[in-house]
Amino acid sequence: MTVVSTLDPRGSSHLKVHNFQVNYAMRLLRDSTPDWIWDLEFCDFWDKAHSLNNILQELNNILLITTNILYCNQSDILLAFESKYLRQMPSISLLIYTNNFNATELQYNLGAENKLFIILSNNQPPYEFFRELDLQFQQAEFIIVMKNPRDLEKEEQWLDFVIHLFHEGYVHILFYNIYNDKLYHKIIFPHVLIEESTIVHYLSVRGSFNNLYGYPVRVAVYNNTPRALIYNDKWGNRVYAGFYLRFVRAFLDRRNGTFVPFHTPNDSPRNCTLVLQNETVDLCTDALAANPPAFSLTHGFRIASANVLVTHAKPLHSYRYLTAPFQWSVWLCLGSYVILVVSFLSFIHWLRSRKWDFSKHLLEVFSSLLFSGFYLKEIHGRERYILFGVLFIAGFVYSTEYLGLLKSMLISEVFEKQIDSFESLAASNITLLVDSYDRTLFAKYNMPEILWSVMETVPSEDLLKHRNSFDQDYAYVLFSDRMALYDYAQQFLRHPKLLRIPINFAFLYTGIPMRKRWFLKYHLGQAWYWAFESGLTRKLALDADFEAVRVGYVDFLVTENMEAMPLGLDYFVMPAIALALGYFMALLSFVIELTARRMSGFLAFRRRIQQLMGKRRTSAGYLGGGDVDVEVD
Repeated sequence: MTVVSTLDPRGSSHLKVHNFQVNYAMRLLRDSTPDWIWDLEFCDFWDKAHSLNNILQELNNILLITTNILYCNQSDILLAFESKYLRQMPSISLLIYTNNFNATELQYNLGAENKLFIILSNNQPPYEFFRELDLQFQQAEFIIVMKNPRDLEKEEQWLDFVIHLFHEGYVHILFYNIYNDKLYHKIIFPHVLIEESTIVHYLSVRGSFNNLYGYPVRVAVYNNTPRALIYNDKWGNRVYAGFYLRFVRAFLDRRNGTFVPFHTPNDSPRNCTLVLQNETVDLCTDALAANPPAFSLTHGFRIASANVLVTHAKPLHSYRYLTAPFQWSVWLCLGSYVILVVSFLSFIHWLRSRKWDFSKHLLEVFSSLLFSGFYLKEIHGRERYILFGVLFIAGFVYSTEYLGLLKSMLISEVFEKQIDSFESLAASNITLLVDSYDRTLFAKYNMPEILWSVMETVPSEDLLKHRNSFDQDYAYVLFSDRMALYDYAQQFLRHPKLLRIPINFAFLYTGIPMRKRWFLKYHLGQAWYWAFESGLTRKLALDADFEAVRVGYVDFLVTENMEAMPLGLDYFVMPAIALALGYFMALLSFVIELTARRMSGFLAFRRRIQQLMGKRRTSAGYLGGGDVDVEVD
C-alpha cells in the first residue's frame, strides 16, 4: 500500500495517510475545480504520463530508492497528475507536499540518501523549491516534470537554472517533458548543455565527472605536517606534499581538474574554517573535526584520538646508584636495625665493663652489613654467639641482595620513574603547551580537567619550536597521525626522548573539510573511503613521515656518542657522598660517646658526693650523741 504524508505551512505532518484518504481528498479537490480542467484535450495531454511512470520505476529499482517525494504547489496540476500517475505507483513510500516544508526535519526523519524528488513544474524553474531544501538532499535524485511545448535544449532560463543547481551542489538532475514525452539530462563539462537522453544512458554517466576539462579547484594549503607540507626542492620549485595534500592532488589529476593552491595567512587550521565559510576555497588539505554549520566532511570512518607527549624518564645520576637498589622503606628498616643493634651491643658492653663504646659497635654492625670480618671481643658469654649469628645472617642477606641489585643496575641502564598518568604529569610540574586552536578544540571535545591546570597557551610558532626540537622540559598534545610522525623520527633511538601517556581522550570523527556547495563532495568522500579500504592511506602516511624527516621538518635524533669521553664531575659525586656519610657517622658516634662518657663521669661524681655526705652525717651522730645548737649573729 502506498503511504502518503502531507505537511502544512506550519511544519506539522500527518503520517501514514492511506490511498482511500488521498482519493477522498482528490475528489474534494475535483469538485472545487472548474470543469474546463477536465476536458478531453487536457486528459489526453496527461496520458503520456505512463512513460514517466516507467522512468521512475527504473530509477527506483536500479538506484535502490525507497522513498519518492512529490512536490507540487498547484492543485490543478496535482489533481491531473494523481489521476494518471499516483494510482499506478508501485508499493513504495510516497510523500506528497503541496506547501512549504521543513527540509531539516525531513532529512532527520528519513535520511538524505536513496530519495527521489518529483517536482511538478509550471514551466518555470523551481528556484523556490531548492531554496527551501537549504543545501540538503544534495545526493538525492531530482526529476522535474513539465509540459513545455518548446525545445528545452535551447531555453536560456533552464540553462541558467542548471548552472545555479551546479553551484548549489545538486548534480543529479533530470527533466521530463510530458508534451513531447522526452527525457533530458544536463551536461556541465566542457560546456553547460541540456540534451535529450534515455534512462539507460543517464544511469551510465550519472554523476561521474570523470573529466573536468581543467576546471579549477581552489585548495587552501598551509604547513600542517604530516597532513600538509610545503617546501622548495633543490631546484627552487614549490613542492606541495604531505598526507592529505598529495591525496587531493592525485584525486584532481585523475579527474583532469586544475589544482589551484590558496595560501592562508598562517599555519593555523582556524583559517581553513574561515575560508570555507566565506567560500573562498573548495576544500582544505587537512583533517578537521566535524563542524556542520561551517563545512562538510568526507566519510567519517576514521576516529582520531589525542595523547599527551611527555619526556622519557631520564637516566639516574651515578650518585643515585648508592640508594637506588632499595626503596626508602627498606632503607628506613635498615636504619632502624642499625640503631637497635648498635644500642643493644653498647648496652651489653656497658653492663659488663661499665664503659660506652658506641663507635666500635657501629663499625662492627657496618662490617657485618658489608659482609667483611667483624668481631665481638668485648662481649662474652652466651649473648656473644646469639648476637654474632644475628649479625652474620642479617649482613649476608643484605649484602647479597644489595650487591646483586646494584650489579644488575650497572649492567643495564636505570631511569627515573616514567610519567604514565595525568596525575603524575600534574605532580611533575611540567607545562603542557598548546596553541589557541587546540585549546578551543579541547574545550569543545571534553579534555580531562586535570590537564587544564598544567596547560599554557602559546603562539603556534613557539609550540613548533619546542616540539620539533623534542624539548623535554614541556609536554605536548598530539593526535594519532602527528604522533606517528614523532614516533617515526625517534625510531633509531635507543631510548626515545618523548613518549606518549597511554591514555586516549578527545575522540572525534575527522575528515577532509570541504565547502558545503562543492559538487565533488561525494566523489572525494568515496575516493577517500576506497583509499582507506585498499591501504593507500597507510602508505601515504608513511611516505609523509619519511618526507617530513628528509626535508628537515623534524630530524632523526642521535643522543649517544660512541667515542670515549673524559670523566665528568658526576662520577666523583657518589664516592664523595659515601665519604661524607662515613665522616658524619663517625662524628655522630663521637658525639654520642663523648656525651655518654661525660654523663657517666657526672653520675660517678654525684655518687661520690652522696657517699661523702653520708659518711659525715654518720660521724657527727656517733661523736656528739645528741643535737647541737648553733647560735648565729
